[in-house]
Amino acid sequence: MSMKNDTTLKKLTIATAAMLTGCLTIFNVLAPKTDFSANENRYLAPFPSLAPSNVFSGNFDEQFESWFSDHFIRRDQWIRTKADMRRDVGAIENNGIYLCKNKQLIQSFTNLDQDNLNNNISYVNEFNDELKQKVNVMIVPSAAWGDSENLPAGAYNLNEKKIIESIKAKMPDVNFLDLSDDMTAEENLYFRTDHHWNEKGAYLGYEKICEDVLDKEPEKFSYEKVSDDFKGTLYSKSGCFDLSGDPLYKIVPENDNQVTLELEDGTVLHSLYVDKNLEIKDKYTYYLDGNHAYEKITTSVDNGKKALIIKDSYAHILVPYLAQEYSEIQLVDLRSYRQAASDLVDDDTDVYILYSLNEFAAGKNLAALW
Repeated sequence: MSMKNDTTLKKLTIATAAMLTGCLTIFNVLAPKTDFSANENRYLAPFPSLAPSNVFSGNFDEQFESWFSDHFIRRDQWIRTKADMRRDVGAIENNGIYLCKNKQLIQSFTNLDQDNLNNNISYVNEFNDELKQKVNVMIVPSAAWGDSENLPAGAYNLNEKKIIESIKAKMPDVNFLDLSDDMTAEENLYFRTDHHWNEKGAYLGYEKICEDVLDKEPEKFSYEKVSDDFKGTLYSKSGCFDLSGDPLYKIVPENDNQVTLELEDGTVLHSLYVDKNLEIKDKYTYYLDGNHAYEKITTSVDNGKKALIIKDSYAHILVPYLAQEYSEIQLVDLRSYRQAASDLVDDDTDVYILYSLNEFAAGKNLAALW
């Protein structure tokens, strides 16, 4: 091929690529937009401000890249195609989610911010000392430990049992409720498409509390299926949009316990369950209406016992069990609660700090305990 023809071919290739890129950009700009991705369960990046201060500061380029990526034409199909291709070539994970043999998705646990974890341990110890009563601490391992028998060959995770044992050793004055052995003694204690434990896993937590805090036998419950299509955060993150959903269950006590649930804005519900949330993507909010800074539960249990639970969302599916043990339960989420949790405690209050290991290790809000 002559040099002239070679130059012409290069120019034609560059022009074609530029035209395709330009057309794709125009299509992306003009295509209908949505603010929320149901599959990914998150709000998408907005179009960046065209204000001169934003453009010339250098922020515009990064914000435009995020917007372009989030609103790419047929984004969900591309995400699913990537996940399918990775599975087809034998990959065991996608976006940090292990693709397990029984169609379970498990979040990898490969990193630990030890300094942040040590800080959180110190905050809990100081809180325990301030209250002058033993705080009950439950750190729940993830499915990477509790359902480890379902992991694909070659999957690597940190040893959560050792991490939890080290946390326990650094909290000598609290009542530490260690579930790491209990969670490996039974199978399928977590949702297949979500990072939370399910009703079976939460029941193990309830049994541990009955044994080590309440000194009693656990109550009996039945389970009423309310949905079979819960597709959780791991479904959203993995791109495995062909997977079927998980069942969700209403946890029904044997006795007729009357409850009210008061939210921080004054809304009062007469149930621990919100049926309308079964119609949305995040069906886990069926339990206690999801994340709130503060919630107060009153029950018809006539024993005068109270509990304060400082928690992440792992507590939501556990509370229907605990509602059979307390006349009053207060729940605090330090990610948005702006008052001192210690002000909610009196001598008749059992205090719990209940977190998943992931959140306890990485969270930045435990300094707000008092």
